Amino acid sequence: MPSPIGWREVPCVECGTSVPDIDFGERCRACFQRRKRRAARIARRVALLSTAVAGAWVLWRLPESSLGRFYSGMSIPIVYLLVRMIVHRFAMEVLP
Repeated sequence: MPSPIGWREVPCVECGTSVPDIDFGERCRACFQRRKRRAARIARRVALLSTAVAGAWVLWRLPESSLGRFYSGMSIPIVYLLVRMIVHRFAMEVLP
């Protein structure tokens, strides 16, 4: 729900500055971008760590067939992308 008729600006929930065209309980663009950068940094680190663990596991348990090796190699970037997307979304919801 945008700001009520007659109200020009609504305060940001995080920094308190009055900004037009945001709803009550939302963040201004600057606060949202700051939160988004922080969530991306956390997601990138967690995804790299989990990809390293998955890569080590794949190297330790390398399958004998060529098709199994192909799928094992393809699983590494997929793990990175999925973990990064999930952690980014989770961090955007949970970060204070």
